[in-house]
Amino acid sequence: MLKRYCIILIVFLTTQGCQSSNTKVQSVPQNSRNPMSPAVYQSRLKTGIDVDWVKTNSGRIAIQKSHDDGINVPAIFKERGFGHVRIRLSENILDNSTDITGKTLMQELIDVVDDCVEAGLIPIIAYQAKDFKLNPTDDNALSDVVEWWAAVAKRFKNYPYVVAYDLIIETTEEIKNHNDRLNLLYQEATQRIHQIDAERIVIVAPNNISSAYKLKDLVVPQPYDYMMVEWHFYAAGPSRTNPKKLWTTGTEAEKEIISNIITTAKKWSDDNAIPVWVGAWRANRYTKNSTETLYDGAPGGGEYNVTEQVEIADYISKALQSQNIPYAVNSDTKFFNRDTNEWYASMSSVLDAMLQ
Repeated sequence: MLKRYCIILIVFLTTQGCQSSNTKVQSVPQNSRNPMSPAVYQSRLKTGIDVDWVKTNSGRIAIQKSHDDGINVPAIFKERGFGHVRIRLSENILDNSTDITGKTLMQELIDVVDDCVEAGLIPIIAYQAKDFKLNPTDDNALSDVVEWWAAVAKRFKNYPYVVAYDLIIETTEEIKNHNDRLNLLYQEATQRIHQIDAERIVIVAPNNISSAYKLKDLVVPQPYDYMMVEWHFYAAGPSRTNPKKLWTTGTEAEKEIISNIITTAKKWSDDNAIPVWVGAWRANRYTKNSTETLYDGAPGGGEYNVTEQVEIADYISKALQSQNIPYAVNSDTKFFNRDTNEWYASMSSVLDAMLQ
């Protein structure tokens, strides 16, 4: 009898230990654990937001403090109406340093993704790949990005298929002059990821700051079964002077600049049968290094007041939604106080226009 009791106790404790380490992953809906087509994935994204939870030092410290205090910040974003977050990273995931938060960057990412999955908020992991963008002809720089994604793919292999990989945050720097190397990176990184996790959604972006007008030069790795494309515009906001992103009072000509870009992306998507997603846009062009704030501490400054931002946000949101293109707003710090885990009331009307 005693022997039987001991066996039962050992099995119970072992089972509990296994369950506790995977509670958040196992608690998601069953259909999120089944592979999904890019079209289905696109339809689930809705409105999202770019976050620096695992990118900037201040962002990393704040999110980990909340996590360790038992506060699920992604759940707060889900409750506000967001469908997904674009989790941007700039550091090397293979670095085991714990200097910033007391945890490795990989563990920080795991904590954030776990909280997203538990909250029902779709997490898209996006990598800065700075060295490669600066030195695109360097084979070692390219190889480092591939190895970065291989490490991520291995770690999240058994996660629900709501987790997706956005291979590069933004195609800037020297890479703009080496489209062949960008396409090569996509080919090698996608192949490596799908060798590890064959049915995971992988997202690639066109060159020249992820421009819709450069989609024609993008070579999406085949097969397309689990491939999507990210493009974006107005990531730093519209401008009162730049003719390529001009917005003064929202004239028909200014709106046409926006609609033409969206139409170009939509046509490319339809012609190639590859779903697209906008990874970043915003309704204000903030002054660099400005310390100005609104009455509740929200970042202030920039070219447009709140009323103007609402008008811009309303137009861009509706223009994208009319073409069934989901999007992520840039970014969390403009709307959310990470010290108090509360939304800035001063920016609520802008956020409402984006979330409509």
